[in-house]
Amino acid sequence: MYSERVERYAQYLPSLKLLKDEKTADAVCGVWEDMLKQSPWKSIEEARFKEGYDDVSLVSHVNSTVECALSLSRIIHKYHGIEFDEQRIITFGLLHDVDKVIEYEFNGERQLVKSEIANKIQHGVMSAILAYQNGFDSDMLHMILTHTTESKMRPQIKEAILFGYADLCDWDLVCRYSAH
Repeated sequence: MYSERVERYAQYLPSLKLLKDEKTADAVCGVWEDMLKQSPWKSIEEARFKEGYDDVSLVSHVNSTVECALSLSRIIHKYHGIEFDEQRIITFGLLHDVDKVIEYEFNGERQLVKSEIANKIQHGVMSAILAYQNGFDSDMLHMILTHTTESKMRPQIKEAILFGYADLCDWDLVCRYSAH
């Protein structure tokens, strides 16, 4: 049985319920909740994906990348025998872009634009800070900080390497082909 908070967030982020450790699921929700308190959005489903793509929700991107990364990990395991920690993939996937809730906002003309924070602080940093404050370890912080092409460091953990391809694929295809 999950906490009320996990149940509430799982309505939008269903892979939360794939996490076997309730404490981890609750900590993921804590990061989202802490970030949403700092955001212009009233609720998680209002958060947007990227400037210029006002109709694309952040939740759709997060859900898509988690599912893509899990599928990739299973296929690579099937054909190459490489073991992946699916719990780590899910947790990371749920956390990787949470700072986008404070990186984008609507301007006076109702256009989605980068916020002041997004213009001053590298993507991933605020997510890593809140993940640390909610009890996540240095491996998770490393994964969050290195998932972006803005980082000078590259991921050193296989789940982060794999997830990076799923994330970039979703981002690239949405930017090129979504009806926005």
